[in-house]
Amino acid sequence: MRSLRLGLISALLACTALAQDQCKKPPVSTEPPKDVLTDTRVLRRISLALTGVTPVVSKYEALVATPEAQRAAALDAEVDALLSSPKFYEQMVRFGHEWLAVPAYTKGAQGDAYQGDMSGHLFKCGANTAHPGAFYSVGENASPGMQCDSTTVETNDVEPWWAPGTTVTVLGKAGSNVTTVVDGMGRTVDCGLASGGYYDPSIPAGCGCGPHLVWCSPLSGLGAGSNFDLFNSQRRHPFEEPARLFAHLAWHDRPLSDLVVGNYSVGTNWLRALYVREGRQQGAPDVTTQWWKASADTGPRDPLHPTPEDPQAWREFTVESLNPYLLARRDYAYDPRTTTQPPDGLPAAGVLTMMGPLSAFPRERVRAARFLEMFACSSFNPPPAGVTFPPYEGDPATGGTCLHCHRALDPAAIFFKRWDFGAGSYYVPWPFMPGVGRWRITSAWVSGQYPHSAADNSPGFRWKNAFVPGTVMTPTTTAQAMANPEALLLDTMPPDYSLLGATSDGTMGPLGFGKLLISSGAFDRCAVRKIYARFVGRELDPAAEAGYVDALTREFVARDRKLKPFIKYLLTQSEFRRGL
Repeated sequence: MRSLRLGLISALLACTALAQDQCKKPPVSTEPPKDVLTDTRVLRRISLALTGVTPVVSKYEALVATPEAQRAAALDAEVDALLSSPKFYEQMVRFGHEWLAVPAYTKGAQGDAYQGDMSGHLFKCGANTAHPGAFYSVGENASPGMQCDSTTVETNDVEPWWAPGTTVTVLGKAGSNVTTVVDGMGRTVDCGLASGGYYDPSIPAGCGCGPHLVWCSPLSGLGAGSNFDLFNSQRRHPFEEPARLFAHLAWHDRPLSDLVVGNYSVGTNWLRALYVREGRQQGAPDVTTQWWKASADTGPRDPLHPTPEDPQAWREFTVESLNPYLLARRDYAYDPRTTTQPPDGLPAAGVLTMMGPLSAFPRERVRAARFLEMFACSSFNPPPAGVTFPPYEGDPATGGTCLHCHRALDPAAIFFKRWDFGAGSYYVPWPFMPGVGRWRITSAWVSGQYPHSAADNSPGFRWKNAFVPGTVMTPTTTAQAMANPEALLLDTMPPDYSLLGATSDGTMGPLGFGKLLISSGAFDRCAVRKIYARFVGRELDPAAEAGYVDALTREFVARDRKLKPFIKYLLTQSEFRRGL
């Protein structure tokens, strides 16, 4: 045994001192292995990435017949052709749903009811009545049965907003041009404002439904409970809007940054009606343009509905043109601590001010968390074991274990206060913008007393507990809140705050948040990671591959944040051509 150990030691010494050349490991190559996919496999990857389906056999045959020196150009031409295919748009809708995942828009007295359209509901007469298929409103004094079976009831044939180019028969005053009525107390009532019922809001009795029935909707309660029917369920459309805007930006070569700072969106008649009704209920006058007339839209639309008259086409619109309180201005600043005048509205900001996401994410901190995850690739996890925090003293952003997340959440949550539920309906939490239009906030709203008014069921009790003066999320003093209760709704980040390493330029609301996402670079880095994972096929590690992420981000920004040019760049890289 002794001799064996001596032999091993001698051999080691010989290796280290006498024969190093023979014992060295072969040098490690820094060149990538020569494992490029065959041209036909690259064609297959390109087709799957852009359209979700494999190429037809003739595509393979044509590529094989192409001289080898010309195949790279042929593959590039195929990329261009597929990026112009409606199937690419369809894939971008799917990608949009994956990336911009939002819950269903389910405003109502319970899960299967639906009153989020804020409209007077129109019901249909049965086939065995005197007026089969005719519409009527429950706001009429006569019972529904009496209207459908009456031979003397007033009838009007109207071209409805949900089906332009056709006419429907409307019974009673619902189809008339009556715009105001006098109630039992002698007050003049605006027919354009619907009011709540347990399942079916209605317009006041004796009212018309407005021009082209824009104050009313043919969907009602349990009859509109489904989210799955894109053609007959209005509540599906606000769920679709974020993904459809993403696909629209991709298809029409718009900057993806418009997802968070754009003043426009896309929508069908069903979706547009929601914006129109929210603005009207908020206090705006009627929209006089023919927003419901698809053929009047000359702007960009989706490639799946090319017929000009199709009301189901996803057509581009400036949001302010439908809801005047969602402003097109890009630098609007407002500070309720220094004025008692109401804001002009809330600057539109792409996905960040869409009715679907704001309503489906029902609180300001929830919105901040979901949008940081969505657009900055942030993650919110429990703190590591053993970490100590300052004691909790009433503000989760400055003390207690919640500080771990809230120090980032609460500065972001400031931007998302001005959207809530409760105005206008006792039973049903309709969405509204507090402090905007006719919904001014008084000390009674934030007193925590219930009910403070017979007119509505306000969210004031929650505000009293959530919007505490002197906290990170509510940088308002008690004196300022007493002088103007709306100061609690401050939704502009103070200049001494920072988020994602950037400071606010003073823009109010979600647009201010969107600007921070862009100026910090967080949106660009996150978008690159999402796009790379979707089209190249693997997740980038933001820590181990930080340099690579930065390099890709520079390429993305250099292409004006447009998706098609960046995708084409990725599809030419060795990572894609090697199948990694």
